[in-house]
Amino acid sequence: MVEEVRYWERVGAYVSMDFAQEYIERSQETGITGEYLQDEIDEYAQITTVSPATLRREIEELFSQPYVEVELPKDTQALMDALAMESNKVKIIKGYMGEGLTKAEAKEKYTKVMNEMVGEALGIDTSDSQDSEDASNEEE
Repeated sequence: MVEEVRYWERVGAYVSMDFAQEYIERSQETGITGEYLQDEIDEYAQITTVSPATLRREIEELFSQPYVEVELPKDTQALMDALAMESNKVKIIKGYMGEGLTKAEAKEKYTKVMNEMVGEALGIDTSDSQDSEDASNEEE
């Protein structure tokens, strides 16, 4: 049985009713409050929290509507892709080995592909860090 889900903009992902309820419960327990520094203006800003009642109303409204497929935000999709790749790590590495790579080469290729994917999602150029890592490995 497939659990019914809805896209909850607040968390940027599809959620089930069970997950949403657990999220609301945990948000009550953490009680995160305080301030954070707004670098642009060199002043502290208050963290505003949403009440559990507001979250419950939001979820009730969300699940009262029919399912609507949405395009996930780029960062959420990148996280989902990384999780999928990690859960298929053995299969991917075996596939690389099937292409003729040694075990070490296959693992290295997997790591490189994962780093590139995550780097792209975060807007980080991973080629420099990989080059410096390769250079330090050659020195050993």
